[in-house]
Amino acid sequence: MIVLAAAAFMSLGLINLGFGHGWWRGQLWRLAIGFPLLLLYAYVEMPPLVFPQAIVFLLIPLVPNAAYSLLLAARSAVMSRRIVSIRRGPPALPYLIALGACGLFALGLAAAPVLDASGLRDVADVSVSNALPPRADLQHVRVVPQESAEFAGNKVVGQLGTYYRVGDFNVQAERGKLVWVAPLEFNGLVQWLSRRTSPGVIVVDAENPDAPAELRRRAPMRYVPSARLNENLYRHVYLTYGAEQILETTLQLDADGNPRYLATLGRPTIGWSGQRVTGVVLVDPDTGAMTHYARDEFARLPPWVSRVYPPDLALSYNQWFGAYVHGLWNYLIVKRDVHVPARPEVFGLLAGGRFVWFVDHTSPESDQSMTGFTYMDSLEGTLVYYTSSGGEFNSRGAEDAVASNPIVRQGRLLPTQPILYNAFGQNTWVVPLVANTGKYQTLALVQAANGHVVVGSAASRSPQQDAFAQYAAFLGVVHAPPAVAGVRRGGVIERIATAGSTVYFTLRGERRVYAADASGDPRALLARSGDRVEFALEPGPEQGVAAVRDFTDGALAR
Repeated sequence: MIVLAAAAFMSLGLINLGFGHGWWRGQLWRLAIGFPLLLLYAYVEMPPLVFPQAIVFLLIPLVPNAAYSLLLAARSAVMSRRIVSIRRGPPALPYLIALGACGLFALGLAAAPVLDASGLRDVADVSVSNALPPRADLQHVRVVPQESAEFAGNKVVGQLGTYYRVGDFNVQAERGKLVWVAPLEFNGLVQWLSRRTSPGVIVVDAENPDAPAELRRRAPMRYVPSARLNENLYRHVYLTYGAEQILETTLQLDADGNPRYLATLGRPTIGWSGQRVTGVVLVDPDTGAMTHYARDEFARLPPWVSRVYPPDLALSYNQWFGAYVHGLWNYLIVKRDVHVPARPEVFGLLAGGRFVWFVDHTSPESDQSMTGFTYMDSLEGTLVYYTSSGGEFNSRGAEDAVASNPIVRQGRLLPTQPILYNAFGQNTWVVPLVANTGKYQTLALVQAANGHVVVGSAASRSPQQDAFAQYAAFLGVVHAPPAVAGVRRGGVIERIATAGSTVYFTLRGERRVYAADASGDPRALLARSGDRVEFALEPGPEQGVAAVRDFTDGALAR
């Protein structure tokens, strides 16, 4: 058991270095007091037992052990009415040597990332490209920021809020689309003792701000981050894999939409820094069953696993690669070719069908222009630095350009989550606009080359589609992708019914049901069976009711 192994290792710091009369009695006394405390420390704090870094944990028992021994020596000196030199006589010298050795080792670990900055740079697997990134699929653009996901998620907890709170949201890919997912966490110890399991997770569509948040209840989840004792998710993984660092635990959805936890394991390579991913552990939150995949087995990971590398590690890779391009002294003094992330966070998105981490880079002077940007594969850890955007607006500049737009200023909207996409062959910033509550309002697009801003109409059926349509018109794009222009369809109505301002109908020869919103154009309510109609499909799933717009009835046009 890793807790017992960690406590046993740290017990080396309890050694009695006063090798004289009564040594064994003194050693037993130290172990009797210290070992239970070390067991408790290892169980509560869960220190990673990675070597040689774990040697510094010997300082935890060694410092009080040395202090206790020195006090005993001073007490003996006073009682015997003799002056004893701490420098020349035992037991002071052995303890001082042990403390000095462990202390110097700890300082060496702390200094290693500074002394070997070039080694940190080489940890990341980086390639450089002057091409544009993969063209964005505008049906799978991340337009819902985390603030909006939290706003929507908190609205569906209901009566469960007595016992549970919404946990941390993380973005991921589920069946080819981006979603936000958060577990229901216990509100505290009493709630955990009374319930012991979490009822489910909150799922929020990251691509469609109009989609309602979903409280997804499947099998009860016993192993979650807010559980206590051995049911705490982090401790559950640590008790088996504590010989490695647990870099992150994330909630992900499997192929059937069931929640699963994924723990990323790693090891530091330069002091306590320079982490490399060494494996992942898949955890069933209901039963606690765990499946381990080593780094060279990632090809066998289930297809539903969308992210392995944690976002903070992805950001560190970007910092090391850009800052230490020519070493530490160049970064501190000359700054030749140095570039750093423009913001202290990375954003997850779909690019070329893969889930990647994105961050833009700028000069160390923090101006508003890009030197480039990176897409990092969240499964493999490979990082591509795109330099085609050099000199274009960076994320800070894009946010400032949107914030100064009259529509945005008048509506008191807040720009957030700027992400760069290749839209219509142009580097384009996608910037959601939210109210001060976090609720999504509309979408702004910024051409990175010159800072031109378009803002989708908040009054339109789909503000994001309106924004892309305006942007396409500005660029002179004649044939916009389906997510913008919509796929034109037509046919003869076979069956039709209305519910409020929504018109439902089918076409002859088809079984699919279409829905048209007549609130903006009531003429759709006058359509009848046998009328020939045309319309544009809204982006959406292939099955189920298909939303349409631009509905025209040929019978009414005559």
